[in-house]
Amino acid sequence: MLRQHIPYRARLLKDGLRPFGAFNQQDNQAAEAGIVSGRILLSFLGLGCDGATVKLTVADRKHRCRQNLTDDVKAPDVGGRFVELSELTPDECETLAKFIHGANKACAHFTMGSEHELTVPIFQLAVPIILRILRDCLPVAQLP
Repeated sequence: MLRQHIPYRARLLKDGLRPFGAFNQQDNQAAEAGIVSGRILLSFLGLGCDGATVKLTVADRKHRCRQNLTDDVKAPDVGGRFVELSELTPDECETLAKFIHGANKACAHFTMGSEHELTVPIFQLAVPIILRILRDCLPVAQLP
């Protein structure tokens, strides 16, 4: 996870910034892969978004499925830690909430008329925040 999967998702997130807003299918696919990767990394770090209020939340950190086990890998599972809301500024919380909400509405689910706020500026603000907290919570990962 730390040598392959997490760095791969972090690269997708970072690379997604370059073509964001482009008008050809390949560039839009790269942006979408970056957005989904950012959403995955935030969940991995223990963050989510309340869809009704568009507020950043602590995600369900005790998710369980079959036989009280989960197949969702989270930061503590690989020797890291969850990020706490208190580590983020109010502006960062707002940006990440808009990012997650927009990723859910624009990429992870089929929605119509959701009026999400995942704009180019929100994406541009979110990427360095996500990469910073990823580095803070996984100091041994090899990140771009």
